[in-house]
Amino acid sequence: MVSVAVVNVSSEKNMGMWGAILSLIGGFIPYIGSVVSLIGFILILLALKGISDAVGDERPFKNYLYGVIFAIGGLIVILALLFGTFALVPAGWHLSESAGIGLAILLFILFVALIIGAAYFQKRAWLAMYEITDTKEFKDAATWVWWGALTAIILVGFLLLLIARVFVIIAFNKMPAELGEEPEPAPAEEEVIW
Repeated sequence: MVSVAVVNVSSEKNMGMWGAILSLIGGFIPYIGSVVSLIGFILILLALKGISDAVGDERPFKNYLYGVIFAIGGLIVILALLFGTFALVPAGWHLSESAGIGLAILLFILFVALIIGAAYFQKRAWLAMYEITDTKEFKDAATWVWWGALTAIILVGFLLLLIARVFVIIAFNKMPAELGEEPEPAPAEEEVIW
């Protein structure tokens, strides 16, 4: 555990827990689920920012933010490729069967790279939270995220990523409301009698 003066992070703890819950359930809510998930991710970012500022360690916030940026950037690239390809068809371009298969393989590889890249930074964020809070569930979440990303190609990974999100909820719930250690008092100087 990183040694700092005692700081109260109870509001960040609750914000992180509710953010993790919203980001998890957002995937199961029709129509507005993406908005709910977005609110959840923002709450997690705010919680990690607050904890990072309180303990003076930017790793949780920065790594989680990099993961989100990586995922959004990768998604934009994939969508641009996909829409760009379909925009060429009405313009008179015709994809051969081999070109279509090649494009599908390229998009799949980009999708897997996106998941692994985002998971790498998310794993680092949760490992930093484990070091700061000494809450084992953050380490478990990091492990599940990483293995979920690596096995996403065989679809089992998506179940592991779901388990990782559950561990994040548990970790925020179990983490202490106060972080750090009380500074030890300086030893009193003995009075010397001459």
